[in-house]
Amino acid sequence: MNNNKILILVTDLQLGGIQNYVRAQIKLLSELQGAVYTIVINETQEEESEYLISLNHLKSYQKPLFIKNFIRKNKINLLFDHRTKSIFIKGIIYDFLLRKTPKIQFVHSANLQLYFYSSHFLNRLLYQYTQLFVAVSKHIQHLVQQQINVPVEVVYYFFEPKSKATVKVENRNYLLFVGRFEDEVKDLRFLLQSYLNSGLHKKGIQFLFVGAGKDQDLILNFAKEHQLVHAIEIHPPVTDLEAYYQHAKAVVLASHFEGFPLVLLEAFYHHTPVITTNFNPSVYEIVTPNKNGLVVDKKLDLFVESLKKIEEDTHYYSQLLENTQAPLPEAFSKASVKKRWLQILEKYF
Repeated sequence: MNNNKILILVTDLQLGGIQNYVRAQIKLLSELQGAVYTIVINETQEEESEYLISLNHLKSYQKPLFIKNFIRKNKINLLFDHRTKSIFIKGIIYDFLLRKTPKIQFVHSANLQLYFYSSHFLNRLLYQYTQLFVAVSKHIQHLVQQQINVPVEVVYYFFEPKSKATVKVENRNYLLFVGRFEDEVKDLRFLLQSYLNSGLHKKGIQFLFVGAGKDQDLILNFAKEHQLVHAIEIHPPVTDLEAYYQHAKAVVLASHFEGFPLVLLEAFYHHTPVITTNFNPSVYEIVTPNKNGLVVDKKLDLFVESLKKIEEDTHYYSQLLENTQAPLPEAFSKASVKKRWLQILEKYF
């Protein structure tokens, strides 16, 4: 890969699982000694350089032309596209202008409406220059294979090796939600109501929301309405979440849909149990029910009982916590993902 060049396209590089996946990918591919460039269509939190460029200052019609010229000038060999589909005509223009460079399309969500149209003809037209799809979970891989006749591979997110931590049951005194504050995706109302009904706030268990998003006021208003201002806290997003995970009773998730929820994987990486709904089969690629977490149907009473269980059944919770001390499965290791990328890239370089 020494003389080959990759260009990564991503809509933005701020907060979220896609963004974390892209950051890890940039780092890993750079270690393979190839030149790796990243173009962010909108905003980025990172400092810009010759290898990381934001097009936020350009008008919409200027962006595909900039990318085309960048590819030509820098002699890019392969394009990694993490964007979802846009307006059909706009997508066709992008694909046509970039057609001479082999492209890998990434699918990060099980909500395939973000990537595909209901018409197979339009999908073939939109992705006619795409050589490969990469899904971030086996469940998404299966869904994509039903949509389009193009090879689909799975490449997971990965973590660096981590030494085994000491099991600490004490001082785990809050539930933890990490991510975007978007109720239409994350179902924040469900989580908040579950917390209220569980009565955990009466036992000194707080609920921390770490992140940002358009529905932050929903959380604040719920806390005020139910006199839980002392129990529900919002913390801004941070780069290193280890301190939050270390004292969390559990990480909670009840999304309407997810692709591959990195927050659950990150919880286990930091040795913290999870409570989640079975939003789709990808949850079982991460969580082993009643071993390192609880997986329940999307019913309020079931989620409430799960919250109560980890507080009231101390033996059960200790077992969950003990089981999270095991290393992550090999599939989520850096070595495994690196090997996977080398196998894929050999086909293009």
